Amino acid sequence: MSTQIDKALLDVRKAYRLLADYQQRVLELLSFIREELGASYYYQHFRNKLPRSLDQLERREDGGEKLLPFNDVSVLWIRDSGQEDREHFHQKGDVLIDVFVRSDTGNGEEDEEFASPESSRSELRIYFFLCVEPRGESHNWYHKVWSQTDYPPLGNVTECEGNAGYLMYGEALSLTELIDEDTTRKAIAGLRQRASAILKHEI
Repeated sequence: MSTQIDKALLDVRKAYRLLADYQQRVLELLSFIREELGASYYYQHFRNKLPRSLDQLERREDGGEKLLPFNDVSVLWIRDSGQEDREHFHQKGDVLIDVFVRSDTGNGEEDEEFASPESSRSELRIYFFLCVEPRGESHNWYHKVWSQTDYPPLGNVTECEGNAGYLMYGEALSLTELIDEDTTRKAIAGLRQRASAILKHEI
């Protein structure tokens, strides 16, 4: 029995180190993509938020998952026109970029069915929120635009709900296609070309 437990705990230790290495790789990948898109860091949204307390957490079926905050995180970047208050006063052509890290598409998030690890995917879903008609008044990217908009089907452009003058478009890029600088640069270039064509604006 002790041998089985020792082996299981060894697997856990290996899994933690593998997860740390994977997350470091994704952080470096995100940094590279941000530079390719000419954007700068703005904010992040953790769907899987750390609990404030461990008390009673064992009673929840998703208690263990709550301790994995990097799972299903959206990293938000802005590419602006150089204005002083880029978060609230948008110019035509400004873009909010949402990179939604979906390490496991089979985990039941975003109205998706639970699926086995073997039939799931690991991907980055990249969405562009484009300002095509500035409001000329304070209009926060996160609270007024991003938080108020449901994701459209991938590959489709849509007007942001309740936000006339803002368009949104997104695609999913498989992490298997982003293995080094060359493949990532090529994938991002293709994404920008497709997004620019459908949004009718250089992305």
